Amino acid sequence: MAITIRNVDKHYYMIEDLKQLTNNKVTTKALIKGGYMAVELGNQLKEEQAAHQQTKDELLKLKEVVSNYLHHHNALANSIK
Repeated sequence: MAITIRNVDKHYYMIEDLKQLTNNKVTTKALIKGGYMAVELGNQLKEEQAAHQQTKDELLKLKEVVSNYLHHHNALANSIK
């Protein structure tokens, strides 16, 4: 497989950072490994977003339970007075 990168000078710093990040001195290998890393990070992001949403939903339910408890507790306290 051949990869042609035009205007390499415009991408020099990104490519050098990618080589360092992927521990590859060869640009094409760094690009390919970087692509796989990006896909993996994207999958991890989706999992984290799902877990975050689940946690938010659980927190909302717990807040509702506490709110109902406090409402009923106050109603009971007021009825005793």
